[in-house]
Amino acid sequence: MRDGDVPTVQEIEKEIFSTPWPRNAYYRELASRNTAHYIVLRRDTDIIGYGGMWRMYDEAHVTTIGVRRDQQRGGYGRIVFAALVQAAYDLGAKWITLEVRTSNDHAQRMYENFGFKVIGRRRGYYTDNGEDAIVMWSDSIYSPRFRKAYEENLARIDSEVAGLRREPPLAGR
Repeated sequence: MRDGDVPTVQEIEKEIFSTPWPRNAYYRELASRNTAHYIVLRRDTDIIGYGGMWRMYDEAHVTTIGVRRDQQRGGYGRIVFAALVQAAYDLGAKWITLEVRTSNDHAQRMYENFGFKVIGRRRGYYTDNGEDAIVMWSDSIYSPRFRKAYEENLARIDSEVAGLRREPPLAGR
């Protein structure tokens, strides 16, 4: 993510979250290159998703993931999350942590598919509605179990992307 991407990321935030981050938060995060890592997912030139995390000592903590509402359930969240996992490797993290809304079953299943486990609950964590957050944590990202889950997800992404390329164009599209 670059400074020029922030207005589009902010547009997506407003579309999908009831309490989006303030614009200056992203600029502050982007200025913290030693501890923060933010990415965007583009299809052609359009940003369709984004994600971010902080590196704190041996831990990578996922701070946000978002995908345009009309692109959700298309596997793009999995792509963004896989890129964050790769960034955690690149940054030398040993574990990854995150919080997810108790109502977001789809995201919880995706994280579990990557090998994450529920380790706790933060009561009233989300300020927009007081919803609890489920706290999830990975095993060591270098463990055979985690590596296997990560590689299986990469293979799933590869096959989904290959399937998209093979789809014939629809008439009138």
